[in-house]
Amino acid sequence: MDKDDKRKELKELLTNLLSIPSPTGREKKIGNWIEEYLTEIGFNIRRESIEEGRDNIIATRGETDYMIATHIDTVPEWGFKDAYKPRWTNNKAYGRGAVDTKGQIASLLLAAKYTENNCTLVFFVDEEKDGRGSELFKPDKRYRGAIVLEPTNLTLAVSQSGSIELSLKVKGEKSHGAVPGRGRNAIETFYTIYRELEDLPHLRNRQPDFKYAGINIGRIQGGIDCQVVADECFVDLDIPVFPGNNLEDVWRKVEEILGRYNIDWEIKVFDSPYELSKKEEIVRILSKSLELEGLKVEYTPMLAWTDAANLIDKGIPSVVFGAGELSIAHTEREQITMEDLLTL
Repeated sequence: MDKDDKRKELKELLTNLLSIPSPTGREKKIGNWIEEYLTEIGFNIRRESIEEGRDNIIATRGETDYMIATHIDTVPEWGFKDAYKPRWTNNKAYGRGAVDTKGQIASLLLAAKYTENNCTLVFFVDEEKDGRGSELFKPDKRYRGAIVLEPTNLTLAVSQSGSIELSLKVKGEKSHGAVPGRGRNAIETFYTIYRELEDLPHLRNRQPDFKYAGINIGRIQGGIDCQVVADECFVDLDIPVFPGNNLEDVWRKVEEILGRYNIDWEIKVFDSPYELSKKEEIVRILSKSLELEGLKVEYTPMLAWTDAANLIDKGIPSVVFGAGELSIAHTEREQITMEDLLTL
């Protein structure tokens, strides 16, 4: 198969995948499409029900001790106009899921079609929300390793950040807006809390690999009008826990800060970081494959949560690897290049 034919088929595959809306909770249609495609090229399919209408797809061809996994759900449109009408410009595909992770899926399906190697491919639901697809996944055997396809710019992510995701309700006291000193502004109180959280030791002393990582204030809502001091402020935020840090230790410091203020909180996510040895068999296998293709072997951390965390909890050493840039996932700029997909 020459490169032009490969480009044409890969473009068609990705266009089809991007045209199928699959936000978390609505994975059924794309799961059916992937099952049909893999069945036609000789794979055996096993479905694993997570809940009504939502199945993991496990595709096998022969026996193997390794798996390649990714997820079939995406985040919602979130302001992405025509998110499910894919377009190609300058050999780049644009659409919801282009990089996270339908581009990865398209490359995987094409590789599966034009190779004969034994392989196990696993497609999880629910990665973008609670991770229940990989959490409830029941491996049919003890796998020696997994490659989890996510955007890493073709670097090997052998570690992954943990996360403390919180919903906060900060309480204040109303007063007339002309005399704010007579009240307690809940929004101002939150920003005081935020500055203290930003000064947590593991954030203040972060390594260069984490220079773009940090606390994300995903939602903030408070106040009524400029004529009255805000007595409530509601905030959703995510605090990263970098590899090498203990989740419980970080939480104790966070809890100490929160406890000094009139505030209610709910923990939404509480995930530990992990770090895989570069000597792990699956890491060495993937590194060697890159070298044989003349590609640079570079190790980086994965800054976002992925299904690799749940696979590692099941005793399956997992390295995260894939095409494209993580930072543009979940945005209206989401895109991936044809060259990256061909390399993958």
